[in-house]
Amino acid sequence: MKFNHFIHFWIILHILVEFCPSHVHAAKSYKLDWVLDQSLNVSIGDGVQIFAHTTNAPFIYVGAGQIDFREFRGNFFINNYEQGRIGLQQFTPVANTSTSDTFRFNFGNSVNLNVTFATRDGYPLVISFSDLDPNTFNGIWMRVAATTDEKVYGLGEQYSYLNLRGRSYPIWVREQGVGRNKSDIVTFFADNYGGGAGGDYHTTYFPQTTFVSSRKYSCHYGGYNYAEVNFIPQTFHEIYIYGQPRSFNFDAGSTIKEVVQSIALKLGTQPELPDWVYTGAILGVQGGTQVAHAQNNNVSVSGLWIQDWAGILQTSFGKRLFWDWKWNQTYYPDLNNTIASLKKQGIRVLAYINPNLNVQGTLFQEGARLGHFIRNVSGDPFLTDFGEFYCATVDLTSPDARMWYKGVIQKNMMDLGLSGWMADFGEYVPADGAFFYSNETGRVVHNKWPRLWAEVNRMATDESNVTGDVVFWMRAGAAGVGNYTTLMWAGDQNVDFSYADGLPSTIPAALNMGMSGVGITHFDIGGYTTAAQFRALGQALVRSDELLLRSAEAAVFTPMFRSHEGNQPQANVQFYSNDYIEQQFGRLSRMFVHIANYTRHVVQENSLFGTPAQRPLFMEFPDDPAAWAVTYQYMYGDKVLVAPVIATNVTSQTVYLPKGPGSAGWHFLWSDRSYPGGQFANVPAPIGQPPVFYLSSPEYDDIFTAVKRKFPLVQPPPPTTPHAETSTVSTKSTNSCTSVHVLNSLIMMCVVLHVF
Repeated sequence: MKFNHFIHFWIILHILVEFCPSHVHAAKSYKLDWVLDQSLNVSIGDGVQIFAHTTNAPFIYVGAGQIDFREFRGNFFINNYEQGRIGLQQFTPVANTSTSDTFRFNFGNSVNLNVTFATRDGYPLVISFSDLDPNTFNGIWMRVAATTDEKVYGLGEQYSYLNLRGRSYPIWVREQGVGRNKSDIVTFFADNYGGGAGGDYHTTYFPQTTFVSSRKYSCHYGGYNYAEVNFIPQTFHEIYIYGQPRSFNFDAGSTIKEVVQSIALKLGTQPELPDWVYTGAILGVQGGTQVAHAQNNNVSVSGLWIQDWAGILQTSFGKRLFWDWKWNQTYYPDLNNTIASLKKQGIRVLAYINPNLNVQGTLFQEGARLGHFIRNVSGDPFLTDFGEFYCATVDLTSPDARMWYKGVIQKNMMDLGLSGWMADFGEYVPADGAFFYSNETGRVVHNKWPRLWAEVNRMATDESNVTGDVVFWMRAGAAGVGNYTTLMWAGDQNVDFSYADGLPSTIPAALNMGMSGVGITHFDIGGYTTAAQFRALGQALVRSDELLLRSAEAAVFTPMFRSHEGNQPQANVQFYSNDYIEQQFGRLSRMFVHIANYTRHVVQENSLFGTPAQRPLFMEFPDDPAAWAVTYQYMYGDKVLVAPVIATNVTSQTVYLPKGPGSAGWHFLWSDRSYPGGQFANVPAPIGQPPVFYLSSPEYDDIFTAVKRKFPLVQPPPPTTPHAETSTVSTKSTNSCTSVHVLNSLIMMCVVLHVF
């Protein structure tokens, strides 16, 4: 081609690009088709329609309203009063570049909103908004095209459902709630006598305005505003954003796995876990650092997690932690030497911290003097009642406060020799009445607070060059938290088998969080939330040996094996309650160690590629329709299928085995039998042998085939007397309680249930 012909070619192409509205630009990764004043359609990937706008069915609405936030100890009650909204029916093109198209959407002559569709930041489609009058409108509703058979997943850590279709989800960080089922007695008492702490299907520590569609695309909102995502309509998904909206980012892939990997890689992936995590159980204990008894029962121990390292605070409700995060030498004398001694034995010591400081502690005095706390209207530290003691919260929007608290972690925890900690809380930031260094309102800061808290912890480990050796885990989350935290955990489940808030809920929680870009998580073995007071009503919420061991056998197939005594340790069966339970627990801890090489591989896949450790079946077998209907099974990596026992009195269980490439033979972990894919299989499931299957692979066959030989079931002792729960409230004492005394106990339990 001659040079002048080449110039003419580019001139003609430029004219087509600039003036032909239906033309698809070479630099754009979305397709936009529109007919002025009639319709506008946007699609990405292999023809995946994202927006379908007509004058009769606008894709964008603006409006005004009022949101009231009422809070009680991390439980938020939100009233979103919509005064009215207007659909922006007409649109006019106003700008066009090689990577974007901008239209002005309007309703008559009174309402205008500029909407830009662009390809940028690695996303094929980014939609942003401008020129909306904030004095008139404080809300925007955007409708994403949907099909009637479409399924959606994600929205952070959602506990009740895997497929989220058919429900609406508010996006606001808060306590997950106690019971989370409005029809059960636990939730009833938590709601009516615990300040509304019962929760519901949508309440979660880790909401995120990110979802993945079965149509192989993702939607991620780039801000932290309060939002509501409505998956109830049949032909669209509606997203409401309160306040000034940020951009929405859409991506697509050839498979669901590609879409999920892209989310994680864009938002940031977690680092690989330290090798010592895989050497045994992290035992949650309080009041001591003895491990000899556990070791005598062949428990493999990688760490001791002592929440009460900073001491205790006695209240009328019992023992609480003293929130002054430094070594309490009276409660734990010689702890520094004990930590060093245990480390030589291959056992790490871990502790606990949160960003709230008791006003009676020395750290509060230092932080107040330096001006490092969230402030009230008078400029003094904003104090929160955590149950008979008050705390101030470190202002994580302040660079100086962040540096100070990072130093507290480094000096008081890492210099002491601790190898990790629970980085708790992150849900309690008030929506109103608090003032921040950044001059943002609480309504703006609230949802991004967990990310700020994760950043401070990660700064402490990174700057000390110990990120690969120290691990911290969080329950509160927000978009981007995976770029900083080393590990998540599922929070405070009930010590039972309830689907809404017990052991079963940890499965959709892990799967949805992985679909939202955070793929390394775990849960408290045995659960947390205990209510022995319910015994008087015949509904005692206390941990049984069955629940403890069923949750422990499930935890074998997660990245961390960590126990918790619960909020009422004396009422719960513990791994140390008797030798038989401890031997069962020890067998499972050794099994966790045995499969460590496979777990490393699974965790590494998350760190390098963004593939979550625990995956829905359909992520590996997307062409099997039945795999999309399974909620309470998961793939652990690409080789292992886990179907945890999540109900009581189970001796056998039916499992779905997907069909697909390489799935012709599913090997049962506990026998020599194999099963073809594409069918249900009923298999034995005694305590200690959860239904687990694997696909043959040269790298890991030796590990899996050795399990049934190396880990025979621990035989129970001969029957003597009926099993009694360890250190529970006595029957005599309970039966003698008056109804008033029982109710008062229930009220006290509900009020402080989730606070250490």
